[in-house]
Amino acid sequence: MSLMRKDPWRELAVFRDGVNRIFDETVCRRLPFPGCIEWKPYVDVVDEDDQFVVKADVPGYGPENIEIKVTENAVTIKGELKEEKEAKEGLYQIRERNCGSFSRTIPLSVEVKPEESKASFKNGVLQIVLPKADVPKGRTLEIETE
Repeated sequence: MSLMRKDPWRELAVFRDGVNRIFDETVCRRLPFPGCIEWKPYVDVVDEDDQFVVKADVPGYGPENIEIKVTENAVTIKGELKEEKEAKEGLYQIRERNCGSFSRTIPLSVEVKPEESKASFKNGVLQIVLPKADVPKGRTLEIETE
């Protein structure tokens, strides 16, 4: 008998994210949109007590193709890749590489310091470090009696 209780809402969120990912990777890639399809990078957000670390997979992009905007409660990552001109000789047999633009906004559970945030890029992975703002912890009140 297990004493741990499962959180059904968390399990549903994990299930929903999985279904969304499958839908994005299969159905959305096959819809006949004019030009290129919309693509969003997969991200990890890690809470390291005094800061958040966001890692985003952006294969094919470089720092010159990416813009990051940090506010007190969210980080937005935007990128754009121009479509390569068709080869003068030959026709594509398969064309699956992404082009176009993306925008992904990640809400944060506590406020951060935008002015102290930093970003780095290595091997197609964008890493953003977001130091948390010092938020007052509150205080315990003494109850006065008459």
